[in-house]
Amino acid sequence: MIRSSVGIGIAAALASATAYGINIVYARMATQQGVSAADLVFLRVFLMLGAVAVVTAISRGALRLPAAGRPAILGLGIASAGVGLAYFFAVSFVPIGVAAIIFYTFPLLILLASPFVDGGRFTLHRFGVFALAFTGLAIAIGPKLGDIDPRGILLAALASTLAAWQFFMASRSGRHVGPQAMMFWSHIVIMPISGAAALLLGGIGWGAIAQAWLPSALTVAGYLAGFALQMVAARRAPAAMVGLIFCLEPVVAILFAGLILGETLSHAQMIGSLLVLAALIASSLAELRREPQPAPVPADGR
Repeated sequence: MIRSSVGIGIAAALASATAYGINIVYARMATQQGVSAADLVFLRVFLMLGAVAVVTAISRGALRLPAAGRPAILGLGIASAGVGLAYFFAVSFVPIGVAAIIFYTFPLLILLASPFVDGGRFTLHRFGVFALAFTGLAIAIGPKLGDIDPRGILLAALASTLAAWQFFMASRSGRHVGPQAMMFWSHIVIMPISGAAALLLGGIGWGAIAQAWLPSALTVAGYLAGFALQMVAARRAPAAMVGLIFCLEPVVAILFAGLILGETLSHAQMIGSLLVLAALIASSLAELRREPQPAPVPADGR
C-alpha cells in the first residue's frame, strides 16, 4: 500500500514537471502574440483562487489563518507573485532555453542559503555543486552574453532568487497553516500584486488574450494541472524524490521550446545546460540520502 502511494506520488511529480515545462513554452508564445506577462499571471491566479475556494467549500476545509502564520503567508504571496511575473517577462525577452538555464538554478540557491536560514554549515559538497552550476552558466551564457537581452537575464535571475525565497516561506507557512488555507491566502496576496502590474502596463488586455486564446488557455491549464499534481506528489512521495524528478522540468521546457517554437540551443548552451542539470541532480541525490521530509508546496509554481 505504501509503495503504491509513493508510486502515485512519483507519477504525479513526473506529470507536474511536464505540465510546468510545457506551460512556460505557451506563455512565451502568448507574449509573442501580444499578451502581457502580467495578464497571464493575473488570469491564472484568478482561476486558481476560484478553484481553491470551490474545493475548500466542497471538502469543508478550514481557511483559518493564525496570527503566527500571517508574516510567512505574506512573504510567500509576494515571492510567488514575483516568480510568476519575473519568469514570464524573462521569456518575453530571451529564448526559453536561456531563461530556463538561469531560473532552474533556484534549488542550488536554496542549498546555498539554507545554512543561513535554517542553520547548519557549508560542506564541500555544497561548494562543489554550486561551482559546477556556476561553470555551466558561464559556458552557456558567457560566449553570447552580448547577443542576449540583459533584461531577460536579470529577470530570470530575479525569478530564481524569488523562487528560493518562496521555498523557505512555504516551509515556514506550513508550520502554522494547512495546505488549502496556505494556497487560498497566498493567492489573496498574489492577486492584487499581479493585478497592479497589469494595470501599470495598461490594464488587462482582454482583446489580446482573445486573439491569442489558445496559448493563453494552455498556459493557464498547464499551471493549474502542474500545481494540482504537485500537491498530490508532495503528499505521497518523499520531498527529495520529488525534487529529483523536478530536475526534468527545464529539460521538458527546452525540448518543447524546440518542438513547438523552433528554438534550439547552441553547442555551448547545451553543454552548460547539462552541467547545470548535473548539479541539480547531484544536490537532489544528496538530499535522498537524508531522512525524508514533507515537501512544502509553493503557492505559485512557475
